[in-house]
Amino acid sequence: MERITDSRYYAAAVYAGSTIFLFADQNLLSPNLSIVAEEFGFDDEERDRKLGGYVALAFFTLGCPVSFLVGYLADRHRRIPLFALIIVLGEGACFFTYFTTTYTGLLVTRALTGISVGGALPLIFSLLSDMFGSEHRQLVSAMVGGGMGFGIAFGQMLAGFVGPAYGWRLPFIIVSIPAFICALLMLTTLKEPARGGQEAAVKEIGGGSGGRVQDSSGGGGNKEWVERENGNIPARKAVCVPDVYKPSEDGWETFKQLLRNKTAMLLFLQGLPGCLPWGLVYVFLNDYLSNDRGLSIESATLVITLFGVGCFGGLVVGGAYGQYLQGKSSKQPIILMAVTEIIGCFPLFYLLNNVGEGSSYGVALLFSMLSGFMASITGPNVRAVLQNVTLPEQRGAAFALLNTTDDIGKGAGPFVIALMVTAFGDRQLAFNVVILGWLLGGIVNGLIYFTVEVDEAACQKIVRETYVKSIEMASLDERKSEQLSLMGLGGAGEVEKPRGKKVGVGMSGGVDDGEESVVIIDV
Repeated sequence: MERITDSRYYAAAVYAGSTIFLFADQNLLSPNLSIVAEEFGFDDEERDRKLGGYVALAFFTLGCPVSFLVGYLADRHRRIPLFALIIVLGEGACFFTYFTTTYTGLLVTRALTGISVGGALPLIFSLLSDMFGSEHRQLVSAMVGGGMGFGIAFGQMLAGFVGPAYGWRLPFIIVSIPAFICALLMLTTLKEPARGGQEAAVKEIGGGSGGRVQDSSGGGGNKEWVERENGNIPARKAVCVPDVYKPSEDGWETFKQLLRNKTAMLLFLQGLPGCLPWGLVYVFLNDYLSNDRGLSIESATLVITLFGVGCFGGLVVGGAYGQYLQGKSSKQPIILMAVTEIIGCFPLFYLLNNVGEGSSYGVALLFSMLSGFMASITGPNVRAVLQNVTLPEQRGAAFALLNTTDDIGKGAGPFVIALMVTAFGDRQLAFNVVILGWLLGGIVNGLIYFTVEVDEAACQKIVRETYVKSIEMASLDERKSEQLSLMGLGGAGEVEKPRGKKVGVGMSGGVDDGEESVVIIDV
C-alpha cells in the first residue's frame, strides 16, 4: 500500500498549507496602518505614501527579481529544497519584523519577506504540473489558490483582531512559525516529481510516471516506473536516460520562447491591470472603511475577511467548473475567466461608494463576499491554461513572468494609488479608477479565446515528438548495451549510459550536472 507521504495529494496539501502562511504574511500590516502611523509619527498623507505605498512597493520590488531567479533555477535544479530555502529566507524576515522599532527596519524586513511570495509561485506550479495532468490542473490550481485566498483572509483577520489588543507586531510571529514547519515537512517527507511525466502526449504514447517517483540516487536522479504498451523495448529493462526536457543553457532563450507564445503573452499582460484592484483591497480598503467610511477596525476587518471567504469559494468553484469546461473545449474556460473578472468590479464599486455609518452592514458583507467570489474565479484557470500551453522545462520561467506581472500590479498599484491620493487629495476617486483594472484584465483574458487551442496543440506536438525520440534513443542504447555484454565488454547487470545528445524520459533533479535517470520500462 502506498504511504500517505508518497501520495501526490499529500504533497499538494503540503504546498497548499505553505501558501496559507506565505500569503497570510502578505497583508499583516494593512488592518493597522493608522496604528503604525501613529507610532512612527506619520500624518495621513505619510501613512498612505510610506506605509501603503513604499512598503508594498518594496515587498513586491524584491519579489520580482527573486521570481525570475527562482524560475530559472526551478527549470534546472531540484525544486523541493529550493522551495524550503525560499520559505526560510522570506519568513525569517517576517519573524524579525516583530523586533523592528523604526520605519527603516520595517521597510527592510517587509521587502525581504517578498522573497517568499515572489519565489513560491514559480516553484509550486512547476511542481504541480509534473504531478497532475491537464485533466486535473484547474482543480489542483484551485486547491493551492484556495490556500492563497484563505491565507490572505486569515492574515487580515488575525492582524485586525490581534493588532488592536496585543500590538501590531505579534501577528508576524504567529504566522512565521507554522511556515517554518511547512518547510521542514517538505524536506523530510516529499519527493521530487519527474519532469514532464504528466503530459498528455506522453500518456498517449504509453509513458508517464503516474506520480510515483523513487529517489535512490541521493538527490541526483530518480527511478521512475514507466509503462509501455507498444514498442520494441524488452519487458522490464532498465535504460539509463537523461532528462528529455533539458532546458536551454541560455536562460534568456527560454524567456524569449515564452514571449513568442501568444497565449502566454496575453496571460502575462492581463496580470498588469488585473492585479491593481487586489492591491487596493488588501493594502488600503480596511483602513479606508474604518477611517473614511466610519466603520470600526473590527467591522472593517470582517468586511475584508468576508472578501477572502468569497475568494476561497471563487477559487474552488472556478477550479471545478473550469475543469468541467476544459473537458469540453479549451476555449470555454477562457469565457469564464473573462466574464467573471469583469462582473467582480460592480460589488467592489458598491463597497467604496455606498458603505458607511448609515448603510446596511449586512449588505456590505454580502457585496464584499460576492466581489471576492467573482474576481477569484479567474485565478485557477489562468494558471491551468499557462501550464497547458508551456513546455515542462519552461514552466518555472513562465510562472516567474506571470508572478512578475502580478507583482507589478500589486506592488505598483498601491504606490500609484498613494501618488494619486496625494495629487488629487481624494482617496475615493483614486480607488474607483483602480477598480477598472479588472475590466481591462477581463478584456485581455477574452482575447485568449482566439489563441489557446493553437498554442496548446503546438505544445503537445513538441512534447510528443521529443518523447518518441527519447524512447528511440533509449531503445538503441539498450541494444548496444546488450551487444557489449554478449561480447564481454560490459559487466553483467550493468547499464550502458547513452552517448551523444542528451535526450530521455523524466528526471527529478540534477539537470545542471548532466546526471541521468534509471527508468524501468514495461512492454
